[in-house]
Amino acid sequence: MANFYKHLQTAHEAAATGDAKQYGVEIAIVTNTKDPDKLGRVKVKFPRLDGAPESNWARVSQPAAGAGRGFYWIPEVEDEVLVAFERGESSQCYVIGALWNGKDKPMDDAYNDDNSTRMIQTKSGHKIVFEDKSGKEMITIADKSGKRTITFDVANKKFSIEAAEGDIEIKAEKKIIISCQDLEIHTDKTGKIDIGSTFDLKMGDTSNIKCSSTLNIKAQRVNIN
Repeated sequence: MANFYKHLQTAHEAAATGDAKQYGVEIAIVTNTKDPDKLGRVKVKFPRLDGAPESNWARVSQPAAGAGRGFYWIPEVEDEVLVAFERGESSQCYVIGALWNGKDKPMDDAYNDDNSTRMIQTKSGHKIVFEDKSGKEMITIADKSGKRTITFDVANKKFSIEAAEGDIEIKAEKKIIISCQDLEIHTDKTGKIDIGSTFDLKMGDTSNIKCSSTLNIKAQRVNIN
């Protein structure tokens, strides 16, 4: 333990060298996100300084990062960010956060007075919304159009997948199992079931088939028992 504190004291002395001039944090603007080494770094400029000089490639702090895993979210060019300097060295800067301002404001639906909404939104408009308001708890995943959504309605105990335009496809290499108490299938127009091989239909109780017009049954053989 004593050896640990000795190393800590040595590190503190190294951090207090006369060469360290950039203490604290600095406001910066992102200028370049095309990291040649694809390490998730950016370059920034410092508008407070004369000539708005550009930095070296700066690493971006993430909620999680590791070998082939983590959270990948790189700021855009012209985004305002907060930069810190390792041991005060101006050549060793790190982006530690992003900032909204009078020009670049939060998403329109993000704010409410009771601070119950959490939101993640991309630049094109894809978003995930977490609503924690009591009695209205909900998680919504939506594309930029808002017409294709996945909703976890906690208050109403409902899970829904909706495509207000386009299609919904469910595919599996092996098996798809639907298990529930009651099942309803409704279409506004046509319906089709295409089975590649055997089709078994078993009802445990009364069954009804109703057709308002013609019902056609076609097969090489029809057995009714």
